[in-house]
Amino acid sequence: MKDIKELRKEIDAIDDEMIPLFERRMNVAKQVAEYKRAAGATVLQSGREKEVLDLAVSRLENKEYSNEARDFMTAVMDLSKEVQLKTNPVEEIKRERKPFEKSAKVGYQGTRGSYSNQAAEEFFGSQENLSAYPAFEDVFKAIDSGEIDYGVVPLENSSVGSVVEVYDLLGKYNCFIVGEKWIRINHCLLGVKGAKVSDVKTVYSKAEALGQAHEYLAKGGFNLISYANTALAAEMVAEKGDKSLAAVAGESAVKIYGLEVLAKGINSDKENFTRFIVISKTLSDTDADKVSVSFTLNNESGALYKVLRFFSRYGINMVKIESRPLKNNPGSYYFVVDLEGNCNSKDMIQALYYVEKSTIDFKLLGEYVKSAPQEE
Repeated sequence: MKDIKELRKEIDAIDDEMIPLFERRMNVAKQVAEYKRAAGATVLQSGREKEVLDLAVSRLENKEYSNEARDFMTAVMDLSKEVQLKTNPVEEIKRERKPFEKSAKVGYQGTRGSYSNQAAEEFFGSQENLSAYPAFEDVFKAIDSGEIDYGVVPLENSSVGSVVEVYDLLGKYNCFIVGEKWIRINHCLLGVKGAKVSDVKTVYSKAEALGQAHEYLAKGGFNLISYANTALAAEMVAEKGDKSLAAVAGESAVKIYGLEVLAKGINSDKENFTRFIVISKTLSDTDADKVSVSFTLNNESGALYKVLRFFSRYGINMVKIESRPLKNNPGSYYFVVDLEGNCNSKDMIQALYYVEKSTIDFKLLGEYVKSAPQEE
């Protein structure tokens, strides 16, 4: 057996042969880029890539290295594409934008006193032209019809996860995420004036809110009833005027519906936040530092990895990835990815170009200034 020094010398000798060949390949890649520019062809051509990979495997004497050969040639082709893009860089996509209008017509899902109402007021400022809609899709429809300029809807909660319906609506409607706002969820047990916790028998609230306060509610032995949302539950309790009824809702509903706080901060997770997004038909003219996209993939091995590597290649930080099943297509999924960066940055332009060319139904969901949960 050769010793390690001999083996390393042999590797160095192989590298001495490989690097000049690599340089030759990159020089030819530049010439290919010039040809494509003259012919109006795109850099990314999946048919040609498969041909190169299959040919590489066919040249192997030891087929045990088939996967490694494919990985090696894939990396080489990625570098060739980068050289081609430097020769023919991808141009910035011109997208319609408008100045952010804080005084515009705004809609939110829920009712007065809801967390969505709070998010809308904190983002746009307390104002009279806020409209409440009963369902998430009603907000999207109002955006689509021009009835409102901006909509505010929840997208994820730190305790219970994503609001899947909103993700699906982002794919269904032609609108963009133009802002986000994290709201601390601080559930309270609200009852009619004069009531005490010992009087309460039945508690109403949105199912998610009841779940977030399950430890406190379980100890009380209350009868729990799911309701449309937290604020509507508070409104109903106020209308009934029954001391045996209470609602789990935010403290902002107290003044609106004339209730009292029977217990404060009853959610099990004290660091409970909901991320609300602001949607509009047009991207906003802001110094965005966060991008959201969605796409579907071919049903083949390694498809997701092949796409995500483009973000790594161009130094784009991926902060979240979410998968959702495709309707009427069991076993197939689409992905939503949140990225740190600006659509117009050089690296983001290149990364999104490759992702779009490597996926199906690619969609820019939004570009906006990122928010973060605020400590008390």
